[in-house]
Amino acid sequence: MNTKLQLTWLAPDERIEVKKFYRKHMPYARLLQKESVCVLTQDSCILANDAELSSSGASCSSMTLTKIIASARIRPIGQLAILTGMLVHPDFRGQGVGHQLMRELASVICDGKTYIFALAHLEGFYAKHGFSAVASAPNDIAQLFLKYQGDDERLVLMGLT
Repeated sequence: MNTKLQLTWLAPDERIEVKKFYRKHMPYARLLQKESVCVLTQDSCILANDAELSSSGASCSSMTLTKIIASARIRPIGQLAILTGMLVHPDFRGQGVGHQLMRELASVICDGKTYIFALAHLEGFYAKHGFSAVASAPNDIAQLFLKYQGDDERLVLMGLT
């Protein structure tokens, strides 16, 4: 089976599958219309019995299946943004997919105006991508962070350094 990973930004009318992905693996997530949503997909070529094999690899004569393996959302907050809803399919965790997604997003979030409300156990992960815990943030971000702070899991307010 041939596989290829691809980052795709989804238009609001192209989000049916990613909504299912979130519903299954992060049921509390709510996609907002104003958010930019991206997915990292894996195209899997399923070879038919009569597929031709060449020295350069397999020729897919059957079908290609596309599976969402990771997703992230960027929510605008005035002139700032929050990277939210970062989710890697459970079958692909621990394989560097999250790091690949963050590298793909680097050009979009590199302006120093993006924040993350990270689960405490993921603080080190985001630190590897230039984020660090911040004691304060602009008012709109700080107010939203206070709203998201819950009793379940501790969140860490992080910004790009």
